[in-house]
Amino acid sequence: ALLDSLVSRQGLSGAAADAADAVHAAGAVVLVGEGIAAVPGALSAVVRLVAASGARLAWVPRRAGERGALIAGALPGLLPGGRPVADAAARVDVATAWGLGSASDLSDAAGRDTAGILAAVHTGEVRALVVGGVDPHDLSDPTAALAALDAASFVVSLELRASAVTDRADVVFPVASVVEKAGTFVDWEGRPRPFAAVLRGSEAMPDVRVLDVLADAMGVRLGLPDDAAARAELDEIGAWDGAAATFAPVAAPVALPRKSGEVVLATWTELLDAGRLQDGEPFLAGTARTPIARLSAATAAGAGIADGADIVISTDHGSVTVPLVVTDMPDGVVWLPTNAAGVPVRAALGAVSGSRVTLASTGATFAANKPAVAPAAPSQLVGQLSFDEGSAP
Repeated sequence: ALLDSLVSRQGLSGAAADAADAVHAAGAVVLVGEGIAAVPGALSAVVRLVAASGARLAWVPRRAGERGALIAGALPGLLPGGRPVADAAARVDVATAWGLGSASDLSDAAGRDTAGILAAVHTGEVRALVVGGVDPHDLSDPTAALAALDAASFVVSLELRASAVTDRADVVFPVASVVEKAGTFVDWEGRPRPFAAVLRGSEAMPDVRVLDVLADAMGVRLGLPDDAAARAELDEIGAWDGAAATFAPVAAPVALPRKSGEVVLATWTELLDAGRLQDGEPFLAGTARTPIARLSAATAAGAGIADGADIVISTDHGSVTVPLVVTDMPDGVVWLPTNAAGVPVRAALGAVSGSRVTLASTGATFAANKPAVAPAAPSQLVGQLSFDEGSAP
């Protein structure tokens, strides 16, 4: 609703009016992050906004490899180079590069997305999974992801460290880390950033080589034994200069009235949380913010919960308990960090931003001056930083 109001520019004031003026100005660029795509209908509203205002649209993903994945054709409706799988000319380009006879040798049907792959395990359409460096707890429904891994007849894991996936895998390939192999990162603007191996002589096999060998064993020749071959193929295919894939707008769901005692969950990922890249780095992890919940003063008073009290946030799926910090924010909303240590919102609550949750107080309180940095042993800690609740991490 807010994004659509920026199109009409009717009845706006304050920050909303300033935003509308800015997006309609010459040379405006609208930046969107992962949160927009997580809210049904929000990305469609952004597309309407840029179409009406003449602004340009840019996407800044959270994960380092997401833009490169699009270029490689990892979305269900794409082929390499951003080619729409439904476009016959796009299929001709790829069929030629892959040594196939014609575009008819490539299906024009879209593939499955992550949720579709996991759901197909339970129907028997997919019996084996190859999982490369995916943390199930980073998906929107970790419980469903783990259930699919348990249900699959055979699981192959490409990993660097033990994980929830390797615990369930039939075969684990300990692939080379980024410093042991060459490759290319793609930044959010689409600029390639190739890099060479730093540590040479490692016996670890790069993941592209593992996939090539697996394909050979299954009677499929990929012809991608190393990063140079993969890069050469992508360069040969090149970027798509034809018609873009058709954008299919998604309607925002109708907001149902909140039941008595319910509030709406707002959540996003903080810079330092329970992410796997902090494995073995307890002192870095110790600098993360203390997990808290945030409510407005009116919402906290209505729920009978005092500032500083431990608050229980629940769904039918489960609950989490964290200290409350009363904050100047909209009423009827509770904020939580998405994946803070000990507060796995998706796994514990089965909830995402916009879900309905209930609140209760435990009666316990926490010290208002509790440091955000957990102190370590004196011999292991050179200096300690402390932050107030409003500062940067």
